[in-house]
Amino acid sequence: MAAEATAAPAAPSDDGDDAPAPSGDGGDAPEPGADDDGEQDADTSEDTAAPEPEATEAPEAALEPQYGGTLVVGLEAETTNGLNPVNAQAAVSGHILFRALYDTLTVEGPDGEAVPNLLESMTSNDEFTEWTMTLRPGITFHDGTPADSAALKRHFEEQANGTLTGIVVSDWEVQSIDIVDDLTIKMNLGKPFAPLPNYLTSHLGYFGAPSMHDLGAEGAARNPIGAGPFMLEEWIPNEVTRMVRNPNYWRTDAEGRQLPYLDALEFRPIPDTDGRFAALRSGDLDATSVNTGLRIDEYNEEFKTFWQSERYNETTYLLLNNSRPPFDNADFRRALAQCTDRQTFNTIRWDGQAPSSGPFSPGTPGYLEDTGFPTFDPGAGSATIASLGINDVEIGTTNDPANLLNTELIAAMWGDCGLDVTITQVDQAELITNAVFGLFTAFLWRQHESYDLAIERVWWHNKFSQGIALNFGRINNPTIDAALDETLITKDLDRRRELAEEINRAFAEQVHYIWFYHSNWLFATQDHVHGVDNLTLPGGVEHEKVFSGRVFLTEAWIEQ
Repeated sequence: MAAEATAAPAAPSDDGDDAPAPSGDGGDAPEPGADDDGEQDADTSEDTAAPEPEATEAPEAALEPQYGGTLVVGLEAETTNGLNPVNAQAAVSGHILFRALYDTLTVEGPDGEAVPNLLESMTSNDEFTEWTMTLRPGITFHDGTPADSAALKRHFEEQANGTLTGIVVSDWEVQSIDIVDDLTIKMNLGKPFAPLPNYLTSHLGYFGAPSMHDLGAEGAARNPIGAGPFMLEEWIPNEVTRMVRNPNYWRTDAEGRQLPYLDALEFRPIPDTDGRFAALRSGDLDATSVNTGLRIDEYNEEFKTFWQSERYNETTYLLLNNSRPPFDNADFRRALAQCTDRQTFNTIRWDGQAPSSGPFSPGTPGYLEDTGFPTFDPGAGSATIASLGINDVEIGTTNDPANLLNTELIAAMWGDCGLDVTITQVDQAELITNAVFGLFTAFLWRQHESYDLAIERVWWHNKFSQGIALNFGRINNPTIDAALDETLITKDLDRRRELAEEINRAFAEQVHYIWFYHSNWLFATQDHVHGVDNLTLPGGVEHEKVFSGRVFLTEAWIEQ
């Protein structure tokens, strides 16, 4: 059952003496957290209407936040390999955990520009080769040690040594990291890297304590020590992750009240989409993250819903391994696209929206209504497949029943074109591992919010396609590479939009992937939950809400 809120205590004093202390044990991959499309309901209703998501949250200006209580949150998956961001292969669920444990150095601000969060400032020289970063004063980690310049230098050194995060940091060509004063470092790069602040909103920005890194990779995975609003009390994989209030958290709300309000958070992984919906409806959960095109009306009518805006949506698509036969053949990929009735798929399994033409959602720089992507033409697709002499293919999926239904529908369409299709199921964490090592042919995937085109460099540039790779599809396209290279030296928004459009057309021409729809994330809660994804930033700056399904629970509270 959902945890009940405790009686409202007076606001904690600044030193946090009346907040709970942690007990029990405390406590990869810059966001290989691109994950499969995950959050479909198993309901295959033939209602083809595509209702617009709408936030049902009523204005709460008159409500005073209350302290206390435990918020129970349902997540779509477990972050099975631990809670150390340097090595964790975190999908959306993992990022929600990390935002509670660590805080980020920067956060997604308006119009594709990151703003300081744990950092007080981040500036560069005109060539984007020298970056000066200054932390806010007075921040301590969960173990009481200072979040200072020495810790920040150690943070980047650890990220550089990570198996997957190291791939990204190597692209910066770090020459040196110099400590300027107690709170400031200067990072000197071997080449221009204009988008660096945006790289620190996620995996590379989750700021962990040196004492955590001293535990080694395995020790840190089970003993996260961050500077976030909550501290790990207990982690039972695939059952519950319990966090308690950080009594010395650095942030206050807009009225100067100490944060966080909650005593504790409990996260419960429930991979079955229908199971999460039922648990929220029954009251076993106070809140859950959802990536859905079905049950939109039910969520809006029965719960408070917080929707991501239309821009910077992830795209659900078939991730194709361009380096592995038969998917290494562009003619075969084009034929598969012609054999895939994407409109029927979207109508049955999502919200009925027109098929995506590429990875950029409406309102996102680079979006084009028509990129030239192949349309549904099973006759032409069948003829090409027959001429190539290809008879069978394999496609993967996760253990979520909804994902299996999605994959079975695609397999049936390909079967109509003469292919014998084998379906392989694995859990979400293994799916991500298979993507990293290239141990797949095709499966549904969800990624590419394209908040900053330059961040897509690690997912699409041929430089990142070898061996243990973040370019999961092993794409090798000179047009895409050249455009992504240019993003490192320009901040001009018009030019960046042109580069994104060039990439969009190049994807369509070579059919590197098969696009389905743009995902609409929501975070649904019971009526007594307030303050979801609020984050008080200096100067009243706003951040992107429910960004790729990730929320801050820093200012969440329970009405008692």
